[in-house]
Amino acid sequence: MYDQTFSRHNPGCIVILLDRSDSMKQDWQGSGTTLAKGAALALNKVLLDLCIKSTKEVGGAARHYFDIGVFGYGACPTTGGEGVESALGGALAGQPLVALPALFSNPLAVREEAAVPALASASRESSVDAMPMLSRMPIWVEPISGYRTPMCQAISVAGSHIYDWVGAHPNSFPPIVINITDGLVTDSPYEGADLTEWAQRLVSIETNDGPLLLLNIFLSAAGQTEVLFPSSANQLPEPGPDLFAISSPLPPAMVANARAGQLPMQPGARGFVFNAGLSSLVKFLEIGTRVADIRAH
Repeated sequence: MYDQTFSRHNPGCIVILLDRSDSMKQDWQGSGTTLAKGAALALNKVLLDLCIKSTKEVGGAARHYFDIGVFGYGACPTTGGEGVESALGGALAGQPLVALPALFSNPLAVREEAAVPALASASRESSVDAMPMLSRMPIWVEPISGYRTPMCQAISVAGSHIYDWVGAHPNSFPPIVINITDGLVTDSPYEGADLTEWAQRLVSIETNDGPLLLLNIFLSAAGQTEVLFPSSANQLPEPGPDLFAISSPLPPAMVANARAGQLPMQPGARGFVFNAGLSSLVKFLEIGTRVADIRAH
């Protein structure tokens, strides 16, 4: 399992579930930004990194090695209320999954972002360091926050689109779903199923290369001790145990990426980080999206 490479014949599918609840307005561990702004900046940088890796030459077009989805849950600017919707806008508005070339060609804006020290530190240790912190960069996701945390609904909505994608790409690397949240789920149960049941339904979706991978990162506004890729939920406060329980065991390629980044890994480590700071979010996104090789055909 988890041996397939990414190619134009068998592209990968990466879906981000992005918490946009009201608590994302909080300042993030003295980083100089809010949870919402930091998460959006980290996500934009990783999306740009995927685009760069999918080009054959500098200035060339991105190749269709991935389909990308970003679902915001909580505040929904389109309806002005609470729910789940694609966090991509502009020409991509309303599209649940977008081919990487379309993402590359249709940012919401291109602008210079203010440097965030914690993010700059993380970027120097990663492939994103090819882009200076103060360079003009494309923006696909804006920081938005409000309302509660309908995580079950987010899994339900994203899962329906992923299920259809797998039907069209049975030989691809399994879809990767990364859930970024700072709060307790507020809609469990949703349509008769609790968070655990919705997660089980999601990871039951599989290609011929294995089951879907569900990774979770819990952001902490307070400077509490981080727990990186645990193999047990022992001593984790809420909502740690529940998020740990629904997180997939890391496949060998992700374990190798984490160890290459000098992160300690125990046998049975799961794709979960608790009380994450901004630099850990960047590392987590890179580990989660750099799981397999890209084949140039």
